[in-house]
Amino acid sequence: EDTTALYAQYWNNRYLTTSLVQLEELLETTMKESTFRRVTQPTLLLYYFKDEKNQDPVVKVSAMKEMFASIATPNNLKRMVAVPEAGNHVLASPIQSNDIVTVEKETSLFMQQILQLKPVTYVK
Repeated sequence: EDTTALYAQYWNNRYLTTSLVQLEELLETTMKESTFRRVTQPTLLLYYFKDEKNQDPVVKVSAMKEMFASIATPNNLKRMVAVPEAGNHVLASPIQSNDIVTVEKETSLFMQQILQLKPVTYVK
């Protein structure tokens, strides 16, 4: 829907449909619980959801939640956070998202609290 020059600089608004059958096959054969159960690394899932009317139009929120519940990562190493003010599937781009601050904050918290990374201050 966005036709601005800035959007066009980073996103395609026309897509080839020649690989749709292969993409559907990939989804049907790999996006299932047996695949998710093999995931054990720390995981951060940020997603757009405000209410039933205002939510990610690209990926089903229910499917994201189902996948998240299915991964084998211990609960203390995974975090799922809704970003209700993002207003878009593309959360981390100021061109599309209305809430970069929450994305940055939650990513930083995940890196510090879950991955145990320490913030670094750069001096020029």
